[in-house]
Amino acid sequence: MEESALELLKKAGKIAAKARDIGAKAIKPGAKVYDICEEVEKIIVEEGAKPAFPCNLSINAEAAHYSPKIDDEKTIPEGAVVKLDVGAHIDGYITDTAVTVVLDDKYQKLAEAAKDALQAAIANMRPGVDLGEIGKNIEKIIKMYGFKPIKNLGGHLIKRYELHAGVFVPNIYERGLGRVIEGNTYAIEPFATTGEGEVIEGKEVTIYSIKSLNARNLTDEEKKFLDEIYQRANMLPFSERWLKDLGEPEYIRQMLKILVRRGALRAYPILIEIRKGLVSQFEHTVLVSKDGAEIIT
Repeated sequence: MEESALELLKKAGKIAAKARDIGAKAIKPGAKVYDICEEVEKIIVEEGAKPAFPCNLSINAEAAHYSPKIDDEKTIPEGAVVKLDVGAHIDGYITDTAVTVVLDDKYQKLAEAAKDALQAAIANMRPGVDLGEIGKNIEKIIKMYGFKPIKNLGGHLIKRYELHAGVFVPNIYERGLGRVIEGNTYAIEPFATTGEGEVIEGKEVTIYSIKSLNARNLTDEEKKFLDEIYQRANMLPFSERWLKDLGEPEYIRQMLKILVRRGALRAYPILIEIRKGLVSQFEHTVLVSKDGAEIIT
């Protein structure tokens, strides 16, 4: 990576970490999910970056992909296990990080399982290491705590303007996923659960991204709406909140549904643990050098 690009990546990482830490302190019983995520995204912008994806605030059995809607009234319940997942980018250089806040001490071990698994994974991220071995490390730590890793979630390679750039970093041992490559940027994100260790898609969708700018049969109005999304989010994930000045909430939601049907947008349903088990998550973005992995977030 060129020095100028590396500087942007590291700056984005510091901004994401700051937003994550401030957001985590705001997670309290009764706090509105909307207010926390708006504040997190505001910090990212004020510090000189852009959100790489909508702030995720997923509660209890929700593992990922819950981001508040325009008129969201959801609040943090007592005793919850809350995942805050934050991304920041500068000129497309993306960083991705997450933390779990537990509001009942009896879930502290669940959080520690994911956190310790993350540290073990990062310690083993060296050029040439099999990605399956990273998953093996994560799986071993989480099981040692008495929980299950979520097998169909994991980390990912990050490229410029590509949050999920085609390489999967597993949370269990898997074969044939390739090796850690020097110079690559990866998000490592162990998920631990009291449940079965698998997520399924829920019915609700709160996050989208552009799938194609050349979808056929779009009306002029739909093309204009799609272009407006591209101007604001590029090809990265976005929230309906980012479009709230374009019309009433129902109009925006209707346009999003139409563009999904037309193949112009991709929808990301909320991911829920299959047995409604509680889920914890910790995540860092790392840059791999010949000596190992540097934490960027």
